[in-house]
Amino acid sequence: MDLNSPELARIFREELEERSRRLVDGARLLASQELGADNVSDLIRDAHTIKGSAGLLGQESIREAGTRLETLWRMIGEGFNPGAQIIVAMEATAGRLVDAFDEQDDTELAGLVERLDEGMRHAESTTEVVPLRHPDASSLGGLLSSVSESLMGDATRVDTGDLYRLINRIVEVSLDADALADLSLVSIEGSDQNLFRKSWRAQLERLSGSVQDIQDQAVSLANVSFFDTAASFPQFVRYLARRMGKDIRFELVGDDVQLDRQILDLIREPIRHLLVNAVDHGIELPDERVAVGKAATGTIEVGAGVVDGRVEIYVSDDGGGIDWDRVADVAHELGLPMIPPDLSPILFHEGFSTSESVSDFSGSGEGLPSAREAVESVSGGVHIQTTPGRGTTVTLTLPLSMVLQNVVVVALGDQFWGLPEAVVEAAMPISTAEMTTTPSGREVQFKSAVIPCVSLSLAVGALQSDDESELLIVNTRSGMVAITVSELVDRRRVAVKNLGPILDGAPHITGAALLGGGQILVVLDPNFLGVIARQRPRLVGDKPRVLVVDDSAGVRQLLSATLNGAGFDVEVASGAREAILAMANNGFSAMVVDYSMPRSNGVELVRAMRASDVTVPIVMVSGVATAEEKSAAWEVGVDAYLDKFDLRQGVLTKTLRQLIGLENAETG
Repeated sequence: MDLNSPELARIFREELEERSRRLVDGARLLASQELGADNVSDLIRDAHTIKGSAGLLGQESIREAGTRLETLWRMIGEGFNPGAQIIVAMEATAGRLVDAFDEQDDTELAGLVERLDEGMRHAESTTEVVPLRHPDASSLGGLLSSVSESLMGDATRVDTGDLYRLINRIVEVSLDADALADLSLVSIEGSDQNLFRKSWRAQLERLSGSVQDIQDQAVSLANVSFFDTAASFPQFVRYLARRMGKDIRFELVGDDVQLDRQILDLIREPIRHLLVNAVDHGIELPDERVAVGKAATGTIEVGAGVVDGRVEIYVSDDGGGIDWDRVADVAHELGLPMIPPDLSPILFHEGFSTSESVSDFSGSGEGLPSAREAVESVSGGVHIQTTPGRGTTVTLTLPLSMVLQNVVVVALGDQFWGLPEAVVEAAMPISTAEMTTTPSGREVQFKSAVIPCVSLSLAVGALQSDDESELLIVNTRSGMVAITVSELVDRRRVAVKNLGPILDGAPHITGAALLGGGQILVVLDPNFLGVIARQRPRLVGDKPRVLVVDDSAGVRQLLSATLNGAGFDVEVASGAREAILAMANNGFSAMVVDYSMPRSNGVELVRAMRASDVTVPIVMVSGVATAEEKSAAWEVGVDAYLDKFDLRQGVLTKTLRQLIGLENAETG
């Protein structure tokens, strides 16, 4: 470690203390079977950050421990049960990290790492499932309980004062609601109708304003100051500058934006990567700067602001700018595709770097790809501006909150989908658009540019609707595209949640939002649409037909969206009676049946199907699986049984393909 950098040591220790404490708490919750499955991703990120920061400071023993913890938490997220002894070792390892740093003694930590290695070797021969906390079976039932827990499962720390202010506001709203109830009683008793309407309207306006205020207060509980998060950046840049022999002034500018703490935690490490790039690749050595007429001291600036309801965070330097000739040469050597004049997509290619060798700080090609991956996971974007000899600016565009996001709701037939509002540039009736048809597909004239056009139904693998009447212009990573839909329904503010591997096999879906009443809005990935629009139209053709049986409309929508995008033609049924009628009248290649349904559960439905000589493969899914349920399902003749953990590993589409005979891959 650089002993001349006590401020960096202090920063690292503070972060190590916070993240190691969370890893300790996570191990304890895992041991008591109280750990929510959706908290595992946060623990993976904590271990990953410890690994990266320790490696930067030369703390090899802590880096090794972080590596093992990250690997084990990833395995746990995939369903591996490390057993009580390894969980104890995980807790002890995390608890020892700060002491190992303070005492500069890694003897005990090395022994704990060996125990973790034993746990990973054990993983190769075990099939146990990790005992993560199950959702409440009585809350929603069936698969929806698993989806709901994924949507609602995260936790965050809040200020007690803010919490009690919110509680007081909720009490006021309750009183307003009581006042409305009293008004209705007065009306029933024959009060003056004009006075009643006036009082009712005034009370409703008051209640609406109060609800909006509660929503804003609730969202603010999850927010933190960007400036507080960036407080360690000046010391970090000074440390890097000394190590690289450069003279750099750091400036933190702009507004003190209040941003969702989950988003800040997600982008903290990518911003550090960008700072490393700015110091290493951007700012020149003092002699080089003076030789071209610049001040010997370079400047790196980090700023934040809110633009059109989105947060823009940028890292800027006044260095030499990007050498596009060098970028093109390296891309040519690596055989990467180039589309002049814009070569910026190459910079985001995993492992791409113009450095001739890998150093402790850069050259691995991880910086920009990690930044893009982080911001796109929350429907954000990355933009690069560079001027030769004057510097480079990398801007991250992010939503203010992961709790609430604005989406544009569109309809395809009787299904509803959402697109992040920030990517929708314009909407118009198809009849008013300047559209032409070419051998490669349809094109639309928009703002003096010709952009490709694709039907949303064809893009997600469904049959094209005959009533498409609306057109949306969508901004994607590969440029603007036009999307045709049946109807532009509404703009809604919803809580969008990334469902991760539950949706594996459906690259067009980024997440879902609960709309109330068990309804789920499926949110589309605009970048996927951009790729599809620039390819030849997808042919629907003859696809294997799958019947999805679930009493929840939200789950039917979610599974239909997933399977349609994976190449299946899907029909849905809300219960056993509808399923039997559908199976009698239509030919299906397979069925997906929820275990928990009212009146006739999934086992009884499968028993009736098999008794009626229905021989197609049947996959049963359960959000809250028990050994008895699984045994009952196998006894009545299901071909596969997937529980919550299987769904998180994304094996539904893979299992269906194998059972139908579309692929020979083994299923877990």
